[in-house]
Amino acid sequence: MLRIITQLAEVQTELERIRDRPYSDEIQGKEIAVGEILERIKHHGDLGLLDPWQRPLNPKQLRVSGSELDAAYQQIPKELLDAISLVGQQLEQFHRQQLPKSWVKFEEDDVVLGRRYTPVKRAGLYVAGDQASRLSRVLMQGIPAKVAQVPQIVLVTPPDAQGKIHPDILVAAQITGINEIYRLGGAAAIGALAYGTPTLPKVEVITGTGGLDVTLAKKMVYGTVALDRPLDASELFIIADRKANPSQIAADLLAQVEQDPSTAVILLTPDLPLAQMVQQKVQEQLQDNAHGILASKAIAHYGLIGVVDSIGQAIAITNQFAPQSLILAMAEPWDFVEQIRAVGTVLMGATTPKALGDYLGSSGVILPPAGLIRYATTVGVDTFLKPSNLIQYSPLALKKMARTLELLALAEGFPASAEAIRLRLQGETDEG
Repeated sequence: MLRIITQLAEVQTELERIRDRPYSDEIQGKEIAVGEILERIKHHGDLGLLDPWQRPLNPKQLRVSGSELDAAYQQIPKELLDAISLVGQQLEQFHRQQLPKSWVKFEEDDVVLGRRYTPVKRAGLYVAGDQASRLSRVLMQGIPAKVAQVPQIVLVTPPDAQGKIHPDILVAAQITGINEIYRLGGAAAIGALAYGTPTLPKVEVITGTGGLDVTLAKKMVYGTVALDRPLDASELFIIADRKANPSQIAADLLAQVEQDPSTAVILLTPDLPLAQMVQQKVQEQLQDNAHGILASKAIAHYGLIGVVDSIGQAIAITNQFAPQSLILAMAEPWDFVEQIRAVGTVLMGATTPKALGDYLGSSGVILPPAGLIRYATTVGVDTFLKPSNLIQYSPLALKKMARTLELLALAEGFPASAEAIRLRLQGETDEG
């Protein structure tokens, strides 16, 4: 049952427990196994790739063929194809607004300053093969990479027991411009992307979420390859006033849980009757939910309704927790949005359900875990871009700044830096 807590201190204690929740007690054992997989791939390439039954994979069967990609379009309903296309277009428009622009500025004394952005040459996207969020996982990663103009985008995803990849994944990938797709999952997929094999050349950045083995593998290859963000379980907060619809709130809480059974779902409201109605509606909707048993367990472990003194107190608690997604289920959400400081995506008002954030707002499934949103962002165009600063000083400009630079360099114990400045000034005198 979704618990109701009315004492602020108890709410904060429970939120700390939820934020610090571990994946499981098997992490240490998993780390050893994942490390062995990565080492095997690093040293043996294709021969290090094993199937779920620990048998070497046939490299020729790893890449999805062109005929399979073409056939995928015939295997999904036209309405779904149109929906994927429409969402892809909406996401592309969304991410084009975030595309940073290179710039150059010419200042006095012939000083030139600038910044340019170049896409990585090759990006690897991981998509879990299960039902949960597989479509949105493709779109949320593929569209930003496409907008960033990454020349080579590769997708890896585990096949089913027959070695097939679900056609909606293949179609969504092609709509985002991805035609290089491999049937490979788990830590082996991350290792192949990070270290490269004769069949699957290495990438510069890896994005995407998976199981515990994928998360651990990504942490272990960090430095060899760039990553999107540290990834873990997800969170949804809802702040509601007394005018909010309890059935809608209950549905949004369950919508979050059905995507991830390790998720946290938190409702904060100053209205006790609303809290009680939401608790009741959650129980009613669980009866008809396809994920009923898992959802019930998730809500019992990581669900909470906190009855607070005010909307302001609810916002303060939310900022402290820094969740990935927040729904402002209130009559006038824009009156409070400026107070939100540390949230990945804010969904505002009664007619903005969680699904809009999942499929059109670039939130949902590719996000950093609790607290990291304070200093991290969702997967976006910048994930696939490398910024470079451009600086050029004229002889006159360097002469004006030389003494300042020398003092700083010497104060920090860097005599070679000071000498590099002095030699340039000396060279100017010699040439003159």
